[in-house]
Amino acid sequence: MLSGRNFHVSSLFCVIIILLITSIFISCNTVYVKNYPARKPFVYETNIDLIGNLPKDSVDFIKSKLQNQLDDSLKARTVRKLIANWGFNRPVLDKPPVYDIASAERSVTYMKALMVSLGYFKSDIKYNTKIDTINADQLQSTIHFEVTPGKAVTLDSILYNLKHDELQHITQQNMNATYLHKGDPFAKATVSNEFDRLSGLYQNNGYMRFGRDMLQGVWDTLNPAIFNPTLDPFDQIAMLDSIKKSRINPTANLEIRLKPGYDSTRLTKYYIHEIIVYPEYGQDSNYHNTIVNGINVRQSGNLFKPRIFPPHIFMSQGSLYNLDSINKTINHFNRMGAWRLTEVEKIWRGHQDSADIIFRLTPAQKYSFTANLEGSYNQNVISGNLAGFSINAQIQNRNVWKRSYQSISNLRFGIETGKDKLTNVKFVQTKQISFSHSIYFPKAVFFEKIMPQKMKENARTIFSFNAATTERRELLNLVTLNLSWAYELNWKKSILTFRLPNIEYSYLKPKPLLLSLFTTNPALRYIFTDGFISSAGVSYTRTGGKKKNVNFFRANAEASGFVAGLIKHNKFLDSNLYRFIKVDAEFTRKISFRKSAIAIRIFGGVGYEFNSTVNERKRNGLPFFKQYFAGGPNSMRAWQLRKLGQGSSIKSFEQDPFRYGDVQLEGNLEYRFPIANISGTKINGAAFTDIGNVWFLKHATGRDSASVFNAKNLFKDLAVGAGMGLRIDFGFFVLRFDYSYKVKDPSPDLLNSNLQNKWFGYKLRNGDQFQLGISYPFIL
Repeated sequence: MLSGRNFHVSSLFCVIIILLITSIFISCNTVYVKNYPARKPFVYETNIDLIGNLPKDSVDFIKSKLQNQLDDSLKARTVRKLIANWGFNRPVLDKPPVYDIASAERSVTYMKALMVSLGYFKSDIKYNTKIDTINADQLQSTIHFEVTPGKAVTLDSILYNLKHDELQHITQQNMNATYLHKGDPFAKATVSNEFDRLSGLYQNNGYMRFGRDMLQGVWDTLNPAIFNPTLDPFDQIAMLDSIKKSRINPTANLEIRLKPGYDSTRLTKYYIHEIIVYPEYGQDSNYHNTIVNGINVRQSGNLFKPRIFPPHIFMSQGSLYNLDSINKTINHFNRMGAWRLTEVEKIWRGHQDSADIIFRLTPAQKYSFTANLEGSYNQNVISGNLAGFSINAQIQNRNVWKRSYQSISNLRFGIETGKDKLTNVKFVQTKQISFSHSIYFPKAVFFEKIMPQKMKENARTIFSFNAATTERRELLNLVTLNLSWAYELNWKKSILTFRLPNIEYSYLKPKPLLLSLFTTNPALRYIFTDGFISSAGVSYTRTGGKKKNVNFFRANAEASGFVAGLIKHNKFLDSNLYRFIKVDAEFTRKISFRKSAIAIRIFGGVGYEFNSTVNERKRNGLPFFKQYFAGGPNSMRAWQLRKLGQGSSIKSFEQDPFRYGDVQLEGNLEYRFPIANISGTKINGAAFTDIGNVWFLKHATGRDSASVFNAKNLFKDLAVGAGMGLRIDFGFFVLRFDYSYKVKDPSPDLLNSNLQNKWFGYKLRNGDQFQLGISYPFIL
């Protein structure tokens, strides 16, 4: 994460704006052709039009499918390049294929097959070719396809006629999950999905050897009245009217049957005879067998404790074969992480109704080591521009205590260098050493026996320890410790995490400069204090959305001091314990269009420090490492990191360089659009606005009342920023340049107090901010 102003911002702003405006409004849409076959018609452009009154969603879907049916030699592939023959942001067609009428005829065949599979049995497809002579040797061919789908054949009736009592019963019991419904298009893909569903359904009920190849669909599109002529003239009139309607709105009657001539032994219900696990598969063929809860564990060495396997195998000896249980077991082994490959074999025991299930697990390398060097350039919380680097070393153990537990240990050393405008110290400004260690248990430790089965299948436990020491020259020394125990539950698209306990301690030793800031701004003493947190927390995240619209929701709640606070007259707790509750939530939605997208984010959070906190200096707000802040590349981008707030207060940044709060509200709106594609690297643009602020929640000595949250002043207190940006998408990460302007500033520096809440009050160079960031500003 980077942010700074170490170079001429206005110059950079001009470059960005010129690139954006030029690419959006002056880009050349004429295709530049190179390396074409001389004096031969070549494919310059291929268009597909869908004729008929179809819903827009259906048109887009069918056209995208039809594009895929084009013969490869009819696809004109253009790539936008930033500079092509002196045309800026121009599409380039390189090495176009020679036009061949046979390719067009093959494309028609492929398209008709597609339309039939979608339920359009009487589609009409025509094409024409236009050849333009650009110069003596350049013959551009434009192929235009017109597709008239006609009326889609819809399902009128669906009959399951399996002529097998038990399969028929299973089918009828699970009709709520069918893919086939009356009135839906008679599409090949839908029928195929139904065959897959039925095959899996039967395998989940013991029919291990059943396959979709044993099913067939029989249908007709004729009106049955044809085969039942009547002498009654009135019935004849009704019959003819029915036939006429069926031609206008064609329908099909579908019957699903078992194929004749199948192997009858494949309709045997199978029970599990033996379950065998090879956890060291590929290591050695000299295995010894250990039986644990009916599970045969065969290994040549002693890499794994045999008792770890039964809880992750979702079947038992003598149970009915169930495909879902097999897949669930495989997924659990994969999630445990100790094996790089998981295979299953199902062995049918001759003419018996039993089978052996064998899991072959190929171990992954137990230890892995990674090291990297990171660089950064940022606007520090209490300093000017600082450049820094850090060395990170990480060790992962995939089989802790021979139980397939995962552990990750990380050691980090970093420094920041530069000239600090606050401390006036040159070169090394900050030194930090940190160590973290986490162990991941693939189960709910202590609660596994009492937890419901479905919940237990998707649970894991996480133990974490972190320690860090930070020296900020002339300002402070800070030591932090953190210990936590958490349970994580996963289901569908949701993750629920409980942390109990979560222990945090920070020891802060202020240096002379920070002590002088305490003198000029006594309110800082309430924030920069030693702190002890004994808390419980819960967090919930969920992803969702449909089609091109994606949602993300996150909520957190944490409460500290409720249990530890019951211990009375303890000197350490009375002096250090924070008693607070903190709740926040975030919602993000990304709406995608054909080539562009809109991203919306809403965030709100509040923390309250209880008056029951014994230490008076800790009663007025959250600890500084739990407070909210705004600004920087991922928040209010028109402001530097922690340079916005609180509320509508006006303070000198020299006397109060820290802008933090117990309350935060923020909304972000961003429009994203493509600019160019340079050798596979996507260049995208963005126009955005950020609205929000941070506030204190409590009044305290030395605090301006305008810095405390008051709903009546909400509109006045909200800051507004707007800007534009560039995103360079390398695929594995996104480099982001954002330039933003303070449209409305409720908390300016004392020197700019006359501009408070004045819309567009700043001159461009005084109210602008450049941000350099990695990835997008929020999760979507």
